Amino acid sequence: MKRIFIACYVTGCFALLALLSDGCSDSPFWFGSAGTSGIDTIARLPRLEMITTDSSLIPELVSPESGATGVSLHRYDNSLNKPVLRWRSVAGASGYRIVLATNTRFGTLLLDETSLDGADTSITIADSLSYDTKYFWAVSARDGDGGEGWSPIRSFNTKVDPVPQLQNSYVAQKFGMFIHFGMSTFARYPYPDPHGEWELGNESPDLFHPDSLDLGQWADVARSAHCRYVVLTAKHHGGFCLWPSDGPWSIKPHGIALSSWYIDNGKRDIIREFVDSVRSRGLEPGFYYSIRDETNPPTLAMVKGQVRELLSNYGDIKIIWFDGWGWFTGYRPIPYDTIADLVHRLNDSLGHHTIISENNHQFSLWNTEIVQYEIPIDGPPLKGNTLPSEGCEPLRGDNCWFWHPMNTTLKSTQFILDRIAAANAVNATYLLDVTPDTLGLIPADQVQAMRDIGTEGVERGILAP
Repeated sequence: MKRIFIACYVTGCFALLALLSDGCSDSPFWFGSAGTSGIDTIARLPRLEMITTDSSLIPELVSPESGATGVSLHRYDNSLNKPVLRWRSVAGASGYRIVLATNTRFGTLLLDETSLDGADTSITIADSLSYDTKYFWAVSARDGDGGEGWSPIRSFNTKVDPVPQLQNSYVAQKFGMFIHFGMSTFARYPYPDPHGEWELGNESPDLFHPDSLDLGQWADVARSAHCRYVVLTAKHHGGFCLWPSDGPWSIKPHGIALSSWYIDNGKRDIIREFVDSVRSRGLEPGFYYSIRDETNPPTLAMVKGQVRELLSNYGDIKIIWFDGWGWFTGYRPIPYDTIADLVHRLNDSLGHHTIISENNHQFSLWNTEIVQYEIPIDGPPLKGNTLPSEGCEPLRGDNCWFWHPMNTTLKSTQFILDRIAAANAVNATYLLDVTPDTLGLIPADQVQAMRDIGTEGVERGILAP
């Protein structure tokens, strides 16, 4: 009863003052007071800062002194349909409470009389917020003398979440080409498997010397196969960058910029040539980026800096395909929400449409926007799957992702087309890996195989012409 009474009282205060203010949400009026001094008592309240977790559906860095508009609602998981409010305690204040409603008269309260005491308290508003809606809120607290008061009413607007549309658009592509190319193409070791798929991270950059590198050939191969998008390993687990990354965050820079090949060939930026070649064929470029880094133990600053370079300097990128993260580095040192927030902010500020894939082997939309099936490990997308998904596997019969000179058997055209059709039937696109060699060219047998896949795929109605 006491809780109901207090809630009604708060609601009445809001309604009365809203009437007095003629519905203006920007008026600097106050709610309630303790003692006879009224405004003076409330003025002694410490400034209240309202902040959010990175995956929140509420505006960021909102305080009673500043409103927020244009709030973007991003769902990082199908189950994450509830906003999380996080409060930073201010010295001398306690007893935080919030009132949230869809109008200044506060006729319909979404939340009221909720205690937010504590240095760092999070709560969830159950099924409260919607997209494309204006919300009004105010917060109260007690000062060190026991005085209690309310902030001004402030408002924020929510925007439509772009992620579902990006998910649908990505899956609708149906077929893409994966390209694994980097230091692992040149430096092969019996680690961590017999094929020596991954470099160790301590290789000399001068080992990298693709003297006949032809990014146009790569794009032509994808086009001949009737792919719609192409994803390139911008950085694999060894940490070798295929672009001239120049941030201050790396303890030991490792990439093409340090190779003699780069200097001798006019400082060619492979990533720049890749996106230009792919786009010139009417295809969409995407980047694979490994959080795991054997050269520089990954830090949040490094990952954010390199992701920002990739997504800011090369135009609109279809997907950022993360690997070596949840299953190796972990989300504690590199929080998923922080990186996802960076990607979303870049999309908003640059007008881009990048979607996030995290190869975490969880088979759900947990810490990813596209469910990833690494087929040699996980098997193909599951029957009955409805989540936006992707299945990826190598064209090579030995399931190696990078080129090496042994065992050049390839999977058959029939096999690959059946894989594509099966993936498409369960809301998944299919990403097929090819392996440029040490010359920087996709080998002739893979070129022919991709051409055959495209031709027969169109004839069977699996691929669009």
